Amino acid sequence: MERVFLWAGIALCVVSLWAVARRDWVRVTRPSRAVRAEVVGHLKNESDGAETWAARMRFSAEGAEHEVVDEVYSARRQPPVGAAVTLRYPLGHPPLARLPRPWTWGFVYAALLGLLAVLAGRLAGWIGG
Repeated sequence: MERVFLWAGIALCVVSLWAVARRDWVRVTRPSRAVRAEVVGHLKNESDGAETWAARMRFSAEGAEHEVVDEVYSARRQPPVGAAVTLRYPLGHPPLARLPRPWTWGFVYAALLGLLAVLAGRLAGWIGG
């Protein structure tokens, strides 16, 4: 029965890595461009009575106006409406613009890869008894 849970955990890690990396692949394989954007509002999310907020940002790039929503929710409305922020996006893909957070995304990848390694090690018999 333990093997079923290990395989399920491994599958969950692989699917999670794919879900995160499928958009980052373009960011890693193409040159990026920085652009100034203005915070035009916040997207509200409610869960179990708690409110979280993600900034909506608007910018012009490659001959068109674009609006993106921050991928990270916060307990406060930050940055404030009207604030100027710097976004980065892969050339040719302005809808993939986001606030640069290398430490946050590095931690996400490290956590998923670390969990995958632990589960695979346990499945192979290298970890535990």
